[in-house]
Amino acid sequence: MKAKNFIILISSLLILSCEKEKYESNGTITGADMTLCACCGGYFIDISGTQYRFEKSDLPSGFSFEDNLLPLAVELNWDAKTDVCKDFNWIKISKIRKK
Repeated sequence: MKAKNFIILISSLLILSCEKEKYESNGTITGADMTLCACCGGYFIDISGTQYRFEKSDLPSGFSFEDNLLPLAVELNWDAKTDVCKDFNWIKISKIRKK
């Protein structure tokens, strides 16, 4: 009987300790930025009512999207890029998946 309880306890702990993928934000990739300026380009993504830009080439490997399927709802982790064009809301996406 003790062995059965021990197995149930260990199994429960293993299941509860499994880390689920966590994403900080929800967003929508809305389209390419076709504006011609030194700080423009890339793609637009709306996160919590704010529009940001990102480079498609900087996306994590294994994630891609087609322009003709936009807008695209996503979950993501990201950080602001502070080294480029501060007033243009450039971000670096570290983790992303389609919703």
